[in-house]
Amino acid sequence: MKLTKRFAILAFSFLMLGGVFAFSATDASAQKRVTRVIYRPVYITRPYWYDPFYDPYFYDPYLRARRDRYYAEQRVARERRDMAEHKEKYYADGYITPKERAQMIDDQRQLANAVADLRRYSYVRY
Repeated sequence: MKLTKRFAILAFSFLMLGGVFAFSATDASAQKRVTRVIYRPVYITRPYWYDPFYDPYFYDPYLRARRDRYYAEQRVARERRDMAEHKEKYYADGYITPKERAQMIDDQRQLANAVADLRRYSYVRY
């Protein structure tokens, strides 16, 4: 019985010693540094720049005048739309504050400038 107890204690101590070595081996491997190289694709995009060589409006004065006239017409339409929206909003309560009056004067000035700019491109009087 004494011999069996001693043998069991000795076997258990060897198991414990083996467990300590096993766990200490995994701890040691956790401390080791591993460098891995990861290759990721790199997308190189070139910045967009303006090249007048490919722009037909740059060389053709007729096309450039048509484009400028189109932009001027769009600006007049935008200014008239803004002025109509502001008038509708400001006249809704029946009283125009000084700030609203200044905004309406500014809208009229912007519309006059847009119409004057458009008159340079057409013979029709607006």
